[in-house]
Amino acid sequence: MVELRTFEGDAEEASHFINGVWQDRYGKKLPLAVWDARFFDWLLFREGQAPRDYLVAAYDGGRLVGTLFAEPARLRVGTREVDGTYGSWASVAPSHRGQGIGGKLAEELFRRHRDRGAMLTLGCVAAGTDGPGFWKQTEHARILGGMGLWVHVFDAQALARWSMNASERALFTMARPFLRHRFRQASGQDIRPYRPSDLPRCMALLQRMMAPVTLGYTYTAQRLAHQLQYRDVPHTFVLEQAGEVQGFVNSYPMRMTGRETMTAEVVDLMAFADSVSHDDRRRLLQVAMQDMERRGASCAAMLRSPCIPASLMWRSGWVPFPGGAKVTCLLPSPQLELPASPCVFTHLR
Repeated sequence: MVELRTFEGDAEEASHFINGVWQDRYGKKLPLAVWDARFFDWLLFREGQAPRDYLVAAYDGGRLVGTLFAEPARLRVGTREVDGTYGSWASVAPSHRGQGIGGKLAEELFRRHRDRGAMLTLGCVAAGTDGPGFWKQTEHARILGGMGLWVHVFDAQALARWSMNASERALFTMARPFLRHRFRQASGQDIRPYRPSDLPRCMALLQRMMAPVTLGYTYTAQRLAHQLQYRDVPHTFVLEQAGEVQGFVNSYPMRMTGRETMTAEVVDLMAFADSVSHDDRRRLLQVAMQDMERRGASCAAMLRSPCIPASLMWRSGWVPFPGGAKVTCLLPSPQLELPASPCVFTHLR
């Protein structure tokens, strides 16, 4: 008999189970992220110290057969900030598909939201997976518009070997002679790695950057500190001028499977003071890109967002790319009304 309860394992077990399920289901037809133990420890477990209220699992005779995880988060809805979660990684073992376990996991997650006063779950679902169809069947679910990407290519040859799409492989192969990599010449003057003492200023810059957002992820000081620095997972660079931090770029590495495995760098956050020149904004991003390439990234990606001007990305050598992901809102509290045309900020997970 299948029993639903709080996930009992650690980041290593979560990584092994979820990656195994996704590779079995989609590995031969879609490129997939590899959510390794370091990644899950950073977001969900924090060396076993993080709360597990929203880590829901299904067990059959003690064997893990399903998961639906969400991390507690403050979310902005219109002009309000409410308690909620950022959810993803819905997985059911191949041996137990077709038994309604996914729906039961969602019901349990919703129940926990209601019991704890959390008002919504925000997430992204990838095109080509079962996610969009699954969530459309869920009561109080809203699937919003697609989210495109900004992409920078460091190693076109590696991407051509990795891609599962023939048109993409041809594009990367043809693009290789034209890549100039001007970011390599950017000066690192006044740019350094993040330090914990930078947190208050980074928080102020982030709040200013997110002013237009009417639906999306927000940060407490504690959560931002964890986002910017945790062991060796995220990498954050700051621009310091006149003794004060004036901008920062935050990213993390993610391995991706395709025909081969490659490493992408995902940019989560970027914020600047209004006084920072266009040249210095570009220079900070390009110095962060130097570090990404040095650590072995074949490309970098960032969700397109109203918070970051397109002109900065174009001038830094990034190009728009169809992302294939849709923003999902799940509303355990039906009284909560979403903005009619939301300005969305979320993360690529």
